[in-house]
Amino acid sequence: GLGKTTLAKSVYKDEKVKKHFGLKAWICVSEPYDAVRITKELLQEIGLKVDNNLNQLQVKLKEGLKGKKFLIVLDDVWNENYKEWDDLRNLFVQGDVGSKIIVTTRKESVALMMGSGAINVGTLSSEVSWALFKRHSLENRDPEEHPELEEVGIQIAHKCKGLPLALK
Repeated sequence: GLGKTTLAKSVYKDEKVKKHFGLKAWICVSEPYDAVRITKELLQEIGLKVDNNLNQLQVKLKEGLKGKKFLIVLDDVWNENYKEWDDLRNLFVQGDVGSKIIVTTRKESVALMMGSGAINVGTLSSEVSWALFKRHSLENRDPEEHPELEEVGIQIAHKCKGLPLALK
């Protein structure tokens, strides 16, 4: 509920990003980790035919990405098994210079395992939390019209602990 996926979606849908990358793919990884499913979904996202043999899937994916500048989003990664991620990461080495992989995760250990810069998305301040809650709860109506709701609204916003998804 911190906004990791929302931030990644914003980048993924940005017009400059669309123009910059020849291929884009978004995969929701979640639990349990399934290399076959992830590889199949990546192949489908880039428009390639899919079969059920993991080795053949991986060869196809490598070939499909070879020489292309791509953006891959691996959303909601939980798997901390370095070998499994290293095997997946090796599929992307054929891509063109400037290719990027964005990984969203709740686990710091996963971010560290990925081996590059991590962005920690923090919680919102009390003031920003209240503003976000007020905007969504009042559906952009004038808060001056409902002063009796302010005290309970501030209490609810406080209970959301600065998490944007809860506040919305």
